[in-house]
Amino acid sequence: MKYKWKPVLAAMLASFCLFSSPLTALATDNTVSTIEDEMVHNTEGAAEAGSAETQTGESETPVQADEEPGWPSGPSIVAESGIVMEVSTGTILYSKNMHAQYYPASITKIMTALLAMENCELDEQVTVPHEAVYMEDKGSHIALDEGEVLSVEDCLYGMMLASANDAAYALAIHIGGTIEKFAEMMNERARELGCEDSNFVNPHGLPDERHVSSAYDMALITREALKHEIFRTVSKTVYYEIQPTDKQPDLIPMSNHHKMICSGKYHYDGVFAGKTGYTVVAKNTLVTCAARNDMELICVTMKTEGRQVYVDTATLFDFCFDNFKKVDIGSSGTEGEEIEVSVKEGDSPEKTEKIPFRISEDGYVVLPSQAEFSDLKPLLLLNADRGPEVTGAVLEYLLGTRTVGQAVIALPESMIVKPEPETVQNETESEPEQEKEKEGKGFRWWYIPLGILGALAAAGAGFLIVRRQIWKYRWRKNRKRRRSGRH
Repeated sequence: MKYKWKPVLAAMLASFCLFSSPLTALATDNTVSTIEDEMVHNTEGAAEAGSAETQTGESETPVQADEEPGWPSGPSIVAESGIVMEVSTGTILYSKNMHAQYYPASITKIMTALLAMENCELDEQVTVPHEAVYMEDKGSHIALDEGEVLSVEDCLYGMMLASANDAAYALAIHIGGTIEKFAEMMNERARELGCEDSNFVNPHGLPDERHVSSAYDMALITREALKHEIFRTVSKTVYYEIQPTDKQPDLIPMSNHHKMICSGKYHYDGVFAGKTGYTVVAKNTLVTCAARNDMELICVTMKTEGRQVYVDTATLFDFCFDNFKKVDIGSSGTEGEEIEVSVKEGDSPEKTEKIPFRISEDGYVVLPSQAEFSDLKPLLLLNADRGPEVTGAVLEYLLGTRTVGQAVIALPESMIVKPEPETVQNETESEPEQEKEKEGKGFRWWYIPLGILGALAAAGAGFLIVRRQIWKYRWRKNRKRRRSGRH
């Protein structure tokens, strides 16, 4: 009988497809769920393939940046939100949906690093807690063991280079005692920095629908972190090793995930700091710091697909470095002259005055390349809360409605805020009252009769005691005589 192999082969292929499809899907889901921090690092081939369309703009239409009259028109980027901020002045050179709330993913760790730098010494010892090792969704980690001891500095490297969630968790417990207390510290510090859109609930950025931030807030947080030299040192490090300890005999090697810092296709000259982030819901988030032409810029992009984060960031840096310049206010030619300024004091309406211009602290402005310093409007901010006697004030410069920098200037004698005279009067008025109190605490007339009554009472008591003793003596004597007579 002739063997019919074709129907058998078809049945085998159908069975293979039927059983292999769910297994493949399950494996894919497990892989996605365990990758917290950089899909573009841990699944590099897939990320490249997935980003090919977004780089050409065929899969989605890029949205133009927020525009302002008289300001250079920014480029289109694929990221749903983005910002470029100049570090020394805080000037916003580019923005797109900068206050929109998104899941930040692992760029959250910049805030965790900031609190560590502000509250710890680098050589402080951090003990890894049980929860850090056995998190339900551990994501990116460096395989720390329960009870293992690391320095704060090692934890910073683990967070910033390898995006280690276990290191972030251990550091948060070390600083705050609990994750909830540490999250409170994060939110309080964010408010102090002027953040308007953030709510942090964990130190690492693992998915939580309550854990949100914005491009604007992340730029403010990064700007503050850059004030710490250790943050710059750690962020720009390409490779680092945590040395073996008594509880961890193995070396822990780590490489920086940020591809614009490392050599390669996406390297960008001048990049000196940054942090990557990725979750399935947040997609790719990226913070990058670059320096060129005496300007340091912070670029934040949120919700991007794959390697497009680097393409968008490079596009924004090229635009800002090509279209803006940083100007020293002291070299503007107005030093020692009188300038006309708008004066703003508290809630009072603005008024115009001419004042001598003398800088007491260095100040800068960032301008579009075509703009001149004379195009700026100086706004003098007087704030009586700056101290008991204010001899200087902040001179803020505006180009249109946008603040582009500021300087602290010396005020003329007529504008110096001196202590309120009411305060002095209150002090002098309180002196007579104090004298009265002292007088009130002196000798009282009724002390005399009170003393006499006390003396009489004491004398009476003494008399009664003596009389009782005499009576007892006589009673005992008579009793003794009666006993003698009987004998």
